[in-house]
Amino acid sequence: MFKKIVLAAALAVSASFATWDYFPVLEAGKGSAEVGMYYDWHDEWSQAGLKAGARYTLFQNFELALMGLGYQFWSETDCDGCYNGGDGFRDLVLGARYQVAPMITAALDLGLPVGGKEVSSDEIYLYGAVQFSTQFPSAPGLALGSEAGIFWGFEHDNFERGMEIHVGAEVDYTIANVGVTPFLGLQFKGKFTEDTWDDGKHGADNGAFDDKQIIIWLGAAYAIDPMFTVKAQLFVRSGDQDMMGGDASGLYAACDINF
Repeated sequence: MFKKIVLAAALAVSASFATWDYFPVLEAGKGSAEVGMYYDWHDEWSQAGLKAGARYTLFQNFELALMGLGYQFWSETDCDGCYNGGDGFRDLVLGARYQVAPMITAALDLGLPVGGKEVSSDEIYLYGAVQFSTQFPSAPGLALGSEAGIFWGFEHDNFERGMEIHVGAEVDYTIANVGVTPFLGLQFKGKFTEDTWDDGKHGADNGAFDDKQIIIWLGAAYAIDPMFTVKAQLFVRSGDQDMMGGDASGLYAACDINF
């Protein structure tokens, strides 16, 4: 079961972060939807699937989002006797963000394990974060978004993941009159409490509390028109095996629809 938890949690590598993004919420009454394909791999392991989500600013400065929708086509290790995760619907994430000030946004995500048996992490979790974003008047088109948050997973299947701190930032540069926006991001995750699991017979055992992970992503978005944007990105992840699945790389391509 623990191997399933680790590998199913690797679904998160198809997205750079839990919250929708690191930048301010849209204007009141506006929203966007995203549909994309992901392919992640490391050594003999790979997975691929469809991912979708939508967000809407219900009233000024307050955004609601539904993320993680989609279907995993496969998740498997190419070796005899190894764990194969199979296919199925993905878990869902409900998100809310409130823009406290022009540069400051508070965010809260709730993860719900409603996915298929071979795909779901079986874990309900909360993720709370504070975001800081800004544009640079001296460099038109250049924007910085950042986030610091705490991840807390609830006990399930006699296992409770240790609490994690997530810190990330992304730099975007929109090229004037072209509609192309290259972006570069970095996220650090660190565990500061121990994993705990109980087999029901021998009591609780504790896992490492100092696991770490770093994710770097590079990509570009192209605004076809005010309504449609296409984007693609590559990520590389390095870290401890117990920390969301260890090392991996991945590709993600998507289309955003603004409404």
